Amino acid sequence: MFHNQTVIITGAGRGIGAAAAKLFAQFGARVVVNDLNQEPAEEVVAAIRSAGGEAIAAPGSVTDPDFPDQLMRAAVDAFGQINV
Repeated sequence: MFHNQTVIITGAGRGIGAAAAKLFAQFGARVVVNDLNQEPAEEVVAAIRSAGGEAIAAPGSVTDPDFPDQLMRAAVDAFGQINV
């Protein structure tokens, strides 16, 4: 369903965000996992990768005016595009 599409999920280090990131990955998406903290983001990335998916961690705050550009750049650098 989402094969070869890149998805950015903010707040994906826990709860609904983590569940959404894992679900998108199950459906074939390449996932950019954002959380304020590196460790929870990396844990979700590890879970996605161990299930055979593709993901990167992109920790940071979306309230930082410069961060959205950095987040999108990380997604494009890793996967070439952003779809969702």
